[in-house]
Amino acid sequence: MKKAIVPISIIVVIFVFVIIKSCGSETTERKARRNIPQPTKLVENSVLPDTDGNDITIIGTPDTEQDTPSANMEEKSLDLAKIMDSRPEQILIRKGYSTSYNKETKCPNWVAWCLTSGHTDGPFTRKGVPYYSNDGRVEGIGYVTQETCRNGYFIDLEANEPRQQLSDWTRDYNMSHGHMCPAGDNKWDKAAMNQSFLLTNMCPQDEKLNGGAWKKLEEKCRTWANLYGGIYIVAGPIYYEPITRTLGEGKIAVPDAFFKVVLCLEGTPKAIGFLYKNGPSSQSIKDCVCSIDSVEELTGLDFFTSLPDDIEDVVESDANLAKWN
Repeated sequence: MKKAIVPISIIVVIFVFVIIKSCGSETTERKARRNIPQPTKLVENSVLPDTDGNDITIIGTPDTEQDTPSANMEEKSLDLAKIMDSRPEQILIRKGYSTSYNKETKCPNWVAWCLTSGHTDGPFTRKGVPYYSNDGRVEGIGYVTQETCRNGYFIDLEANEPRQQLSDWTRDYNMSHGHMCPAGDNKWDKAAMNQSFLLTNMCPQDEKLNGGAWKKLEEKCRTWANLYGGIYIVAGPIYYEPITRTLGEGKIAVPDAFFKVVLCLEGTPKAIGFLYKNGPSSQSIKDCVCSIDSVEELTGLDFFTSLPDDIEDVVESDANLAKWN
């Protein structure tokens, strides 16, 4: 059934779902081809979290008074899941993003979020992490210890083991903590900012890429969110088999490259993709732009599948950066 495309200026939640397409053998563990929130018809009583840190209501009101918005979000995400391939996946719902954790690579398969103009800035910077509540808990995370929190980074205790440990982050290969959903997109809320520093949102990323070309793309996305009112983003690592580089005793897999895809529904729908090598070489946005179709072919992921086919086919085949400026 085709869904209507409604201007994004109406303040509502849209879900962006990613489906993993690669094929493989089934195991007793839940393996992935799941949906995460996809673009769908805007619902009048669906609202975005505001800068006061209010929770998200997902596509309508909860079924009962006991249901919380966050629980409703997770239920809808997992109810739409389909086990279709052999890629390990655990869906983790955060205040500012959703992530698919892979316990084999110990990195996310993907991280997805809606970036609105109201979330491109705010009072809560990365320098203030961790932000505490009055009862001594870290907002959005809970109680932490020296074993679970260091230099503002948090072990994600909700992630299935094996998972990233703080000690795994060595300086091998000049890798730094690469946020998939950037801290700069989470300044609007204390819990959102804290959760952006969970290790399940991190991939080993070349320090020059992290502070250079990738950072410029993050800034460009915030510019687009302000220009259009909101955009939908999915980012994650790319691995070429076999994996040859790892960090620490836990062997965090070092990606060979990174992807980011962006969808805008304001006006005429449009989308664009980017591929960045995980290395120190100079890379410009113009050099790395590509179609979403090419990202899907390389990664084995299927993006924005709830769009009507005629729209999805057009926007995902396009790689015209000039449409975004």
